[in-house]
Amino acid sequence: MTQNLATASHSFQRACLASRVVRKEQFTKWRTKDTVQSLMPFSFDTTYKDLHSKLYSRVEPKDIDTPEMLVLNEGLCDDLGLHREDLNSQILSGQELLEEPIAQAYAGHQFGNFTVLGDGRAMILGEHAHDGSRYDIQLKGSGRTPYSGRGDGNATVSSMLREYLYSYAMQHLGIKTSRSLAVIETGESVKRRRTEPGAILVRVMKSHIRYGTFQYVASRATGELEAFTDYVIDRHYAHLNNTETKYVDFFEEVMRASIEMVVDWIRVGFIHGVMNTDNMSIDGETFDYGPCAFMNYYDENTVFSSVDRRGRYSFGNQRDILKWNLTRFAESLQPLFERSTRDFDKLKAKLDTFEDIFNSKYDSMMRRKLGIKSDEEREIVHEFLDWLRESKADYTNTFIELESPGSFDDAVYSSEGFNNVRDELADIGLDKEMMKKTNPRYIPRNYLIEEALNEYLEKGDLSTFNDLLSVLKNPYESENSNSRFQQPPPKEFDSEYTTYCNT
Repeated sequence: MTQNLATASHSFQRACLASRVVRKEQFTKWRTKDTVQSLMPFSFDTTYKDLHSKLYSRVEPKDIDTPEMLVLNEGLCDDLGLHREDLNSQILSGQELLEEPIAQAYAGHQFGNFTVLGDGRAMILGEHAHDGSRYDIQLKGSGRTPYSGRGDGNATVSSMLREYLYSYAMQHLGIKTSRSLAVIETGESVKRRRTEPGAILVRVMKSHIRYGTFQYVASRATGELEAFTDYVIDRHYAHLNNTETKYVDFFEEVMRASIEMVVDWIRVGFIHGVMNTDNMSIDGETFDYGPCAFMNYYDENTVFSSVDRRGRYSFGNQRDILKWNLTRFAESLQPLFERSTRDFDKLKAKLDTFEDIFNSKYDSMMRRKLGIKSDEEREIVHEFLDWLRESKADYTNTFIELESPGSFDDAVYSSEGFNNVRDELADIGLDKEMMKKTNPRYIPRNYLIEEALNEYLEKGDLSTFNDLLSVLKNPYESENSNSRFQQPPPKEFDSEYTTYCNT
């Protein structure tokens, strides 16, 4: 497999070199920074290229004759120190380059099966440095790479607009996430379940390093594992550089960041849908919004993904899968401890604390959702969850109804069970200010997402898409509980709703 990947990489790079002769005029722009600086608003300083060449391939975005910008995230422009007037579709589709992009190699357990992978339809334009921080600027849907296999390297406009919506919603819900800078329509047709216009998403992350990147290095470039781990620590957890057990401490920090991420998913009813180890960020950023969705009616077995036929990544399994993934991550670090098995035992001891840490953070989160200030009230939390399981009430609206009775005209909230639970909570305290900060009024309801995407595909109209963005910008504020953006779909919709990877 390693030899095949290397051969593919070298062949691909030779093809890129030949292509560059044809496109010499374009590529002189990234060879001479001074002449292109006025064209490129990014401040690139790409450190990943300092790593061993086994870990990435140099690539070239596909040619696009007439790229068209559909959406630009102006708030993210401000956060990155970018001037909106300097951004255009040529720059954001990779037609004008400051430096040569790269595609990263990685591996991963996909539904439990180990596979060697890589960026098959994505490439990093560069690492943008701003205000003491570093961000990957990545293109998704920008063409083939050495890791594409039989894939075409393209993406549909609906899948890229979908990721834009979800990442925007998650950011404003207060959850650590990748962010979407822009969606660019490419003018080509892409065939998936249906034929759609093609598009590129410009994605921003602190980095795209994953559990699966470590799995790749440990299995395909073991001699680079220590240097690579030191690089990741320096980039994401620099405060560990001078600790005596920095690799053990690094694992613990990754575990804690990942636990906080998944507990936040549970807080808002988010189902990632494809928690493979290659989709788990090393610093706890949610990313790869493929077959994801939000749970409406409470059911821990809820799963919408077309590829998750056994419910491996269902809402209620996300905790257990995270621990399984962390165990695989720990295994990838084991070669670092060949000289000291005692230190690896310390790492395994950290993994053994997973349940206690997760349970503590989960219990704290649920108490905040229920407005409980005391650390002692656990029985009422379990009683409430039992009621949710039995009633299958809407997860989001139930907490609003607890806080403000009469917000929703739903018979489930007139039941004896619900009123008993609410009375018990009221006796304890029901801190409404705490609840308002923890429980969103608005989530990206699955049927509203589909409505917005279909409106664009059928009419070329982004009105509903933009309306959703406006509502999701302030998900904890609501003037009207009867707003259509707050209403769950008919139960029949959820029973048939299916999401897809769209790769």
